[in-house]
Amino acid sequence: MKRIRIPPKEKGFFHPSLPRASYPAIIFDQWLQTKSPILIVVGSSLSESEVVAEDITAHAELHQQNKKKFEFHLLEENPSDSHPEAFERNCNKLSLLSSLIKGRAPDDIQTIIAATPESLLAPCPSKKEKTEKQMVISRGMELDFGDFQQALHERMDYSSEILCEEPGQYSLRGGIIDVYPVNANQPYRIDFFGNVVDDIRAFDPTSQRTSEKKSEIVLSSLKGKEENAREGEFFSYLSDSTTWAFIEPETLISEFPLAFHQSEEKKFQKACLELAWKDTSSQNIFLGFSEIDAGSGIFEKMPSRIIQCKTSSQALGTGVKDSLSSKEGRYRINYLFELLEKQDKGHEIIIAAGADAEKKRILDLIKDESSLKRLDPRFIKIGLRDGFSIEKEDAQLYLSHLLHSDENGLSLATAREILGRERSRRPVRSQKARVQRKNVDQALDFSELVSGDFLVHHQHGICRFEKLGKIENAGRDEEAITLEFADSLMLHVPLQESHLLSRYVGLQKTKPRLAKLGGKLWAKTRQAAESAALDLAADLLRLQATRESKSGFAFSPDDQWQKEFEDAFPYVETPDQQKAIDQVKEDMEEEDPMDRLVCGDVGFGKTEVALRAAFKAIMDGKQVAILAPTTILCQQHYNHFSERMADYPITVEMLSRFRSSGEQRKIVHKVASGNIDLIIGTHRILSPDLKFNDLGLLVVDEEQRFGVQHKETIKKIRENVDVLTLSATPIPRTLYFAMVGARDLSSIETAPVTRRPIRTEVMNYSPQVLERAIQTEVNRGGQIFYLHNRVKTIESVARKLRIQFPKLRIAVGHGQMNEDELEKIMTEFVACKYDILVCTTIIESGLDIPNCNTIIIEGADKFGLSQLYQLRGRVGRFDKQAYAYLLLNRHLTVSDQARKRLSAIKQVSHFGAGLQIALRDLELRGAGNLLGSEQSGHVAGIGFELYCRLLRESVSRLKGEEISLRPNATIRLDFLSAGPDEETSFTGQFLPSYLPEEYASEPRLRIECYRRLAKFRTTEEVDDFQEELEDRFGPLPQEGLALLHEARIRCLAEEAEFDHIETRGNELWCREMGRNRDGSKKFHRSAGRIPRISSKEPLLKLKEIIRFLKIAIHGKQNE
Repeated sequence: MKRIRIPPKEKGFFHPSLPRASYPAIIFDQWLQTKSPILIVVGSSLSESEVVAEDITAHAELHQQNKKKFEFHLLEENPSDSHPEAFERNCNKLSLLSSLIKGRAPDDIQTIIAATPESLLAPCPSKKEKTEKQMVISRGMELDFGDFQQALHERMDYSSEILCEEPGQYSLRGGIIDVYPVNANQPYRIDFFGNVVDDIRAFDPTSQRTSEKKSEIVLSSLKGKEENAREGEFFSYLSDSTTWAFIEPETLISEFPLAFHQSEEKKFQKACLELAWKDTSSQNIFLGFSEIDAGSGIFEKMPSRIIQCKTSSQALGTGVKDSLSSKEGRYRINYLFELLEKQDKGHEIIIAAGADAEKKRILDLIKDESSLKRLDPRFIKIGLRDGFSIEKEDAQLYLSHLLHSDENGLSLATAREILGRERSRRPVRSQKARVQRKNVDQALDFSELVSGDFLVHHQHGICRFEKLGKIENAGRDEEAITLEFADSLMLHVPLQESHLLSRYVGLQKTKPRLAKLGGKLWAKTRQAAESAALDLAADLLRLQATRESKSGFAFSPDDQWQKEFEDAFPYVETPDQQKAIDQVKEDMEEEDPMDRLVCGDVGFGKTEVALRAAFKAIMDGKQVAILAPTTILCQQHYNHFSERMADYPITVEMLSRFRSSGEQRKIVHKVASGNIDLIIGTHRILSPDLKFNDLGLLVVDEEQRFGVQHKETIKKIRENVDVLTLSATPIPRTLYFAMVGARDLSSIETAPVTRRPIRTEVMNYSPQVLERAIQTEVNRGGQIFYLHNRVKTIESVARKLRIQFPKLRIAVGHGQMNEDELEKIMTEFVACKYDILVCTTIIESGLDIPNCNTIIIEGADKFGLSQLYQLRGRVGRFDKQAYAYLLLNRHLTVSDQARKRLSAIKQVSHFGAGLQIALRDLELRGAGNLLGSEQSGHVAGIGFELYCRLLRESVSRLKGEEISLRPNATIRLDFLSAGPDEETSFTGQFLPSYLPEEYASEPRLRIECYRRLAKFRTTEEVDDFQEELEDRFGPLPQEGLALLHEARIRCLAEEAEFDHIETRGNELWCREMGRNRDGSKKFHRSAGRIPRISSKEPLLKLKEIIRFLKIAIHGKQNE
């Protein structure tokens, strides 16, 4: 075997003794000069090359400022079929290969690829075969609609769905085909005119609304694995000239020897990196970089370039943790003085700050120190890790894109070094557009309904869902929702009236009694519930008013210490997190006591919100209590709060079973005398013996874990103390009050930039599944939680695992161990001394272990939904892909309810799903005694969702909100019919008002449209909706336009305070809310007579009524 080297005829350079911080800037500058369209960064691990390539992309985008487009790709090794991310990784590879096939002019799109020697040589389909297997669709081309649909299904192996939301799906509607190519980052809507492609637009999979137009798209096939994939075939895709950057080439040879050696005998030769320069017609450039001068690997025959470049003093041995010492403020200023010194020596000073807040803070630091006034840095908007400085001659040669003048050297500093926080990163690799469901409203999804589910018909009462299908009516097929009432009576509800249905969620999972059709009992039950809801709404608002009338303490605005404390937060706040922080501070600065629920997904930074609130309260001389459900979580909060507050004169203490009774007595005494500022504890801090000296803020963490008694105690404290509640899955009661508007709710729904959703797999337990799950994690150096929730048998489970995985280190942790032992095991697990922790649900509350990214839950069907969600949230809290395996016992059948729970947790894997989980849990478990005993009868009578609606309406009426005081208008227009009517639709006198099946073929979509239409209260909402329909389904037919005009008339009638509008021939009868003196109904008249309609055409009549109502509203406003 001989070692390969780049031959001298190739163009290349080796750069020894160069600080790593300077690689991205220098590589980009060299690449800029070569003008090649492709740059490949090769490192010994994918994460290493990804970080360098990410920073190069940031430099590139900054330099080009929208002149050119950059694509950033990861070239990963081929995953095995059983790998949980196999489909996604294959899609990413397809999208890279298809972008390389296109072939492009150098000034079009530039591609940056992060790779390892192994991934470059991984088997790959041949370029010819790949090109044959893809379709190119362009605007204006002739394409047979039927053939295209068939090709998608058979040749491309895409699946047909109602809505196109995921890669590899397509959906049909009339002359429109939506398709999500596996090689693209977003789905496209292809509009046909006959057999010609009329238009291609990208669209958002969540809202289904289109955005930019495209002239051409490429669809890659999903059909089978390419049989003749060969090693090293990737190099055939590189037809353009390519710039190669090798990080530490000497190390690469020792880690990947086979990639850099070739057999002397031809018959034994295999693919190796020689392919990068062998048999290529294009001119490639090779760059090698090493931090020390200890061997140049494949660059032995290449010239070396020595660049005078140094790492900034901050980057040497000063990680973020080291820099956050008590001398931190001084330390930052000293660094800025060093930069000033460099500036005086003729260096240009550039500061890389990824976020505007960082730039502002640095400018404040310079402004506050009078001797720094001369420092004049230039800011660039990139989040880099470390800085460097480079002398004048080399700066011109290797960093010309950053320099403003040829006369200067260059010093680049980063916000991370100056402020000591993690660099602000943004995702550079284009992520695939995913469906983000934010439906906090518990919409009724007809695709989820099964025969036998209970619903509530708002006019007739509780019923059972039978089916959604066609029924024959007067010789015509009509679509309807079939419901069963008492005495087996069936009611067929037309789709247009689907908004009258909601799910029935009772108190327990007992079956409710079905209502009698036409009986008076339902009307009475609903009436009673309405008045009870009004009473409860009044009580809730009275409770709120009492809290508001009891003046609490108005905290003073932020001071300098608060700003410094917040700057020490090592990450950049997400927009939602910042909003929640601002809302909490505003509440604290007002005199009324705060009562806010911060609902954010696991690991979205709720604790930081609490930290800042606590610090603010302590700065005003108040005490703060933090209530957490478990001892372990208390310990973690205690460590975290103590560490963040170490630089300030604040006393932090913890009260839990980790403290002896003697220590507890001392702590209680100190709290009473005011010597402790911040006390963190379990429900022990609610004990009667603990008296506060001056409590200003109570923070309740993981609220869903406290029982009713604890809640009552908290309520007593609550009356005039600010309360901040944190929860990922708030228990229904709190969620429900916040939703109804009787409590303030801040929801943090944006994930930190680098976070990824957790992959959830539900499967039967088997040794093979376990082997796969554990090996996948161990191979990437991670740790595993193995959850077995029975203390009795936990040791035998650990023994079995030790036999199956003899090489792994396995520990056991559960709540019945003594405190010291449990704390020791937890600390050692955090320090990576064990690979697997076999534990009970003690890990459920708030533990952060960055290296643990797989959780295996045994007997998952025995857990509640919120609990599964919390447990799953223990992994994936940092930037690695995390996996949750919910294992079921093969020999036991899973109850119906457990199956629904597991299906819900699998579906809801996107970020910020805690609110949704709480709502789904409510539905599965029943609403329980959510509202106190006197309300429970009414909830059982009419179902929770309808009750909530009534309560929400009552609250907004009592608050006097204008829109809730409007009447509910009914519209009866004698020239419109409710469905397809063959006799009348062609006379021109009548017009059906509905969404035809030919327009939107899927009943589920039409139901969604009808339900949304019924909720609108303003004409603007209807206009937006019309725009959306035309965007998704094409131009509206006359029947659809009539339906929307009818909705506009209803909204305008309500605004004009008419509760009924009717046409009789050419007369328009508008009934007003009040009555005449003699008690008769009062109708609107203009010039003393009933208004008349002059138009003959139904659509023109509708437009005339809309005009008339607008004039009526205008007239009333001017009265």
